[in-house]
Amino acid sequence: MRWLPTAAVAVLLLTAGCNAFVGADTVDQGTVTPAPVPTAAESDTATTLGPPPGVTTERLENVALLSAAHRQALNGTTYTLNERYTEIIIGNDSSSVRREETVAVESPTRYRDEMVRMTTDVNGTIERYEQSTYSDGTNWYERRDNGTVERQRGEVRFTRDKYAYRTAFYLNRYAVVNRSSTTAVNSDGGQAYRIRGSGGEVPTTAQVAEFHIELVVEPDGLVRRFDVRYRTADRLVEYSFWYEDIGETTVERPAWLNESTPVD
Repeated sequence: MRWLPTAAVAVLLLTAGCNAFVGADTVDQGTVTPAPVPTAAESDTATTLGPPPGVTTERLENVALLSAAHRQALNGTTYTLNERYTEIIIGNDSSSVRREETVAVESPTRYRDEMVRMTTDVNGTIERYEQSTYSDGTNWYERRDNGTVERQRGEVRFTRDKYAYRTAFYLNRYAVVNRSSTTAVNSDGGQAYRIRGSGGEVPTTAQVAEFHIELVVEPDGLVRRFDVRYRTADRLVEYSFWYEDIGETTVERPAWLNESTPVD
């Protein structure tokens, strides 16, 4: 399997989509607890759903099947997607990049995407960059803030949910591991499976000292939460995504949008 070099994956992570609502650290990522074992009386009526595609009761076997099921589970529903990426350069000349993004999706053509990226250089100087995108179903609007504000408008070009495909991309890139284990859990009141894995190939040409992933997956294949962490000799990388308000997300018109803004 071909892997992208670290720089290429970093570019994808740092530029994918648009913006994230500030304060993503305080977002409740849901409660995950081990699933209780039914008693003899309960087992007669309790319904236990099988593991999602690509997953067994023991391990993660086929990431491609799981990512396809993940995309299908998001098809036709609304949701709020949160992403966080952090890369820290280790050493005397340490620097870091942190990106937080929140995407509210009401349909493949109606969404709001907000991202904030913070870059800290070796002198401790912090550079902040924001980007927002809003699509009303017919037109999309973009606002950039890198010292100046630029607004532009264009016709919606997407007919499929690009954000579902984006998270599936990261599953295919990061969730290929040599060792994994599966545990049945309760996630936000429903049945799910927690998968923990380590080892395997990582999207970097550098030697990896440690690599760990964790997923919480619903029986239909929806990956509610995904976390990856790996370390090389000179950097530490962490990436996460998690979903909220599935089936309950609506997208409001942003305050920054001004209809009188010229079209670029």
